[in-house]
This record gives sequence, C-alpha cells and structure tokens, in this order.
Amino acid sequence: MEEENKTEGYGKRPLWQWLVLCVVVAVVIYGLIYYFVLAKKSYNYTVSSSNPPSSMQSARTTTAMQKFSDSSDFQYAYKIFPGTLSTESKQAMAGFAMTTKSMPDGSSQVTLTAQKPEYTSQQYTVKSDYTLYFIERMPADDNPQEDSDQNHHDDTAILVDPQGYIAQ
Repeated sequence: MEEENKTEGYGKRPLWQWLVLCVVVAVVIYGLIYYFVLAKKSYNYTVSSSNPPSSMQSARTTTAMQKFSDSSDFQYAYKIFPGTLSTESKQAMAGFAMTTKSMPDGSSQVTLTAQKPEYTSQQYTVKSDYTLYFIERMPADDNPQEDSDQNHHDDTAILVDPQGYIAQ
C-alpha cells in the first residue's frame, strides 16, 4: 500500500513547516524592531538637574512625571552615584569607565566614558540630593572580565530626583 503524502493546504508543504516558518519570521521581525528602536536612541547627552533648558521645563509641566519605581527600567537599574559602586553595578557597567567631578554649585559631573569606539560616552550633572542609576536591560551580553558588552544599545543612565521621579 502506498503511503499518502499528507499535506494540509498551502501548496505542497505540511502544515508544521508553515507554522515553523511563521514563527521564525515573527521572531526576526520582532528582533529587527527591537534593535532599531534601541539604536535610534541617542545616549550622548548631558542632563543638568539644576537648570534644565526652558524646553525641558515646559515639557515637565505639560507631561506627567513618572516615578522611577513604576517605570519599566526600574527592574534593570543599578545605583551608580552617589556612593560606592557595588559589584553588580560594576558588572552592569562593563564597557564604561566612570569618573566624577565636584562642581562649584555642589552638584557632581558624572562621566561614563566608553571603552570601545562603538559605545557612546555619556555625561550627567547630578545635584547632591539626586541619584544616578545605570540601566542594563540585557546583563547576559556583558563580559566584565574583558570590560565589554555585546549589545551597547541597551546601556544608559537615568537620573532620579529626591522624590523618586525620573528627572530626565
């Protein structure tokens, strides 16, 4: 008896092959969207919590401020300033060197210097009562022994005011 070639529509391919193809295409599309959304963010900026530009001041008054603890980035946050860096914070910051400089107005200038040309250095002005957190959304891509990071688009910092609101 001859075995039938069982196909379930869509030409000559079995249904399971079409399902696998659809899943692969969906994963590729999701990955591309994720990469390009993160790649379009600009991480090279200075945030001054003491005197924000007038455009930033008007944006703050027209938009609701968000508690950092309620943001999606909170779960990926590592406190980096003020205070001593924890082991976890150092690992999250793979690919960046941090320096601080006290300013005459009592604030501190925190510089995250990129260790590789494909990374982007970042600089923040942090008032004495503010806190700076480093956000590492994908810690599995870091290699602290080599001070490198495979996906440098996921690394940035967030400045938080004394009431716990995102200041930038």
